[in-house]
Amino acid sequence: MNKLAIIITLVASVAGCSGKRLTEADVSALMGNIESAAQRHDSDGLVANFAPNALIMVSMPGTGGGLSRMSVPEYKAMLEALWKVQLQSTYEVSNREVQVAANGHSATARDIAKEMVLLPGERMESRSKQKAEIALVNGVPRIISLTAEVESLVATPTGKN
Repeated sequence: MNKLAIIITLVASVAGCSGKRLTEADVSALMGNIESAAQRHDSDGLVANFAPNALIMVSMPGTGGGLSRMSVPEYKAMLEALWKVQLQSTYEVSNREVQVAANGHSATARDIAKEMVLLPGERMESRSKQKAEIALVNGVPRIISLTAEVESLVATPTGKN
């Protein structure tokens, strides 16, 4: 039994000491990549910042709202479909807070995103609280889950189709 405990302790200490540690600068750079890719409508660049098996959850307000769960490919397809039909958009992030775990293996980034999308006949504005969980995936910081809680969504007819 003592040999097993020694082996487990040794493996745990090697795993804990090896490899890169996440820093606040790593997380800020990753989130900056997401923001700039969204502003450029670069879906490939945006999803490159996610782990392949990441989960994206979007909570919408109101009676037609609810929680949507998406895989990275589903999220990419949704963004591309929206970007294909919109006439104009803005995407701004504020109040970013980053917390890196004491062991340096994971982090959480929280912020507020404001979006405006001009569609044929409609202008939509939203404000969302976003939370990204980040971890090292093969030594590279990647988002492993993203949760967006849409707090407000206002659609205004523009009269132009």
